[in-house]
Amino acid sequence: MTTRMKSTALQFLLRSTLIPASLVLANSSLSSSSQCSALSSNINDPEPNRFHESLIQHRSQLARYRSHWDYNNPTSRIPTTSWPTNIPSKSILPSLQLELKFCSRSPNYRDTAKYCHDLQFRIAYALIQSDDASAGLPLIKDLAERGHPDSMCGYGMCLMQGMGGLEANPIQAVAWFRRCVEMFEHPQAMYELGVALFTGEGVVENEAQAVTYFRKAALKNHAGAAYMYGDCLLDGIGTTRDRAQALEWLVKAGDMGHRGARSRVLAVLEKKDGGDYGAFTDGSRQTFKNAGPADEEEDEDEIDEEERKERELEERLSWSIKGSTLKERKYTNMGSNPAVLAKRRTRVQESRYI
Repeated sequence: MTTRMKSTALQFLLRSTLIPASLVLANSSLSSSSQCSALSSNINDPEPNRFHESLIQHRSQLARYRSHWDYNNPTSRIPTTSWPTNIPSKSILPSLQLELKFCSRSPNYRDTAKYCHDLQFRIAYALIQSDDASAGLPLIKDLAERGHPDSMCGYGMCLMQGMGGLEANPIQAVAWFRRCVEMFEHPQAMYELGVALFTGEGVVENEAQAVTYFRKAALKNHAGAAYMYGDCLLDGIGTTRDRAQALEWLVKAGDMGHRGARSRVLAVLEKKDGGDYGAFTDGSRQTFKNAGPADEEEDEDEIDEEERKERELEERLSWSIKGSTLKERKYTNMGSNPAVLAKRRTRVQESRYI
């Protein structure tokens, strides 16, 4: 009797523990299935819907953007010079040149070689940008040939733009950018290589590869590259059009100090009738204004160029006006037509100015 009672009790105990376990397993399976379905539906959302959701999300962050990006607030200011950012002024060059003279003679040179090379690069680039470019070019070329990352990229820029008394040679410039990217994954070199591929300078034009390098540099916190990547996503140039992602990257560029990106983001998120964005645009001068009543004719000669840009941006970002991707017309020789090329070069210049 005792043995039979124990067996019955044991069976009851097993049933009471197994049933909840199976229920938990079923619920877990159902939850995972629901999450996967939700993720799948989110991925497959039409591009306009995702962009609309992105607008709602970022409009909820307007107060933060206004505070963080207010140029009247000194704590929100980020240095606005393009790469390189640590170039010395002309007034302190003599003292730095004296320091460089004794730097390589130091008994600790092997331990401080990077410091000496970085110092030489700063001096060289400052000289190249001054009236004594002939003295700076040998310094930066020497470092580039030794494999100094910044100097490799900087020497490539000299070749691309014809700086330091050099004759412009885009093909050699691209070779230096590629070498620097392959050896060091240098963010500025990635950006410069992306620009070359985007405009077809020194290399066959390839939008897809250009976008790849813009994205790589943007992931390494290069503000200009983030701006360019966002701009390419807007129109689907070299990648699938995704305005929600474009807005994300423009916001990131703005957080890194790119005032043009800040202006573009605020123009979309906070457009008001007859208003502009005052201090938020600052040096970018990209203000947004309404076009006015539809029946009111405008004198094209009186429309400010920056206003044109903002109107164009509004049309490009408007998720309700056009659902199709904006296309660029090409020639059959794999090169963009002159109008498109001019537009691309303008975008690149905008990305360089932060």
